[in-house]
Amino acid sequence: MSATATRTKNNLPSKTKKAAKDTNPQSFPRKTYIEVMRIIAAFLVIVNHTNSDVFLKMCEPQSFTWYFSLTYFYISKIAVPVFFMIMGGLLLQKIDKPKKSVERVVRMVIVTVLFSLLYYLKALWKTPENIDVLEFLRIVFTIHTTTAYWYIYAYIGLLILLPLMQRMAHAFSKKATMYFVILSMGVLGFIPLMNIFFKITPHHYVTDSFFPVHLGIVFMGYYIEKYMKIDKKAFIISIFSFVLLIAFQVITTDVFYNKNPESYLQLDNWKYLTITLTATCFYIIFKYISTVHTTKESISKVLCYLGSLTFGIYLISDMMISLTRGLYANLQQDCSIMLATIVWEILIFVLCGAVTVVLKFIPGLKKLL
Repeated sequence: MSATATRTKNNLPSKTKKAAKDTNPQSFPRKTYIEVMRIIAAFLVIVNHTNSDVFLKMCEPQSFTWYFSLTYFYISKIAVPVFFMIMGGLLLQKIDKPKKSVERVVRMVIVTVLFSLLYYLKALWKTPENIDVLEFLRIVFTIHTTTAYWYIYAYIGLLILLPLMQRMAHAFSKKATMYFVILSMGVLGFIPLMNIFFKITPHHYVTDSFFPVHLGIVFMGYYIEKYMKIDKKAFIISIFSFVLLIAFQVITTDVFYNKNPESYLQLDNWKYLTITLTATCFYIIFKYISTVHTTKESISKVLCYLGSLTFGIYLISDMMISLTRGLYANLQQDCSIMLATIVWEILIFVLCGAVTVVLKFIPGLKKLL
């Protein structure tokens, strides 16, 4: 760039500079509807890890509470696909420098080690003689220390692949992106359903070459943000499809229960098309709402701040579930099982959020969380 061009750029009026920044493809401000989806998904992770005991152990099968809890359960299953779609919607629209990609991976590795160590120490605090930090470091990337942490390992893998995915997304046309999604999220998400309902499974040598389901889910989020026309018709279809898909899963599970009460949760898998399509509808619904409803700046700031706490909430949620089980038992004595469960889940979410706020004041942790 010549000296004249440099002077011209530096002498741009402030409004012009702001406009130039806003059109920069590397600049993506926080989107309120994304943060709302992130908040709901973080809460649904807690629901997924607490609600299932209700219909499995704590109520009469096929009672109203059983159906309600089962419906709540299948709604909660969309949390993981929604998080993957958010990743695609936000990160595949740009191409990061290698340094940025490395920083993301390093951050997640540090978070995994630190918070896994916390769960490891909690598990052995009554028998401190069994604590072996060197052994922990040896196995930390082989065995996740708590139920929720399997997602971190999948996320690290996606972050390692992210530089290639970003370049793929920019090279793909609209049709190529949808073809990728159909092969990955669509076909691989439908094959298990074919096996469940029709006992048909294609030879694995055909499907082994396909991209994993979660890559298709990531690209689905990118497709929605980049190409999909979100209008009232798409909104109505998405609401109808969301309700229909949840109803299908609940009714089918009821049928499976009648056939075999010992093994009826055959649709309980976030990779299945029934769940990923439900998550897709969820994403479209909230994106449409953002186009027809303007959120006040003050409310938007609050929602974005709450969204920034969701990673910390996720990291400590299993710990808080364990620590508050006694309180949950007391709640059941004062109200119905379902109400006690929902109150417990809200309490876990709020407590985890409060702890995350405190943790963010600790030097070094703010950047990690």
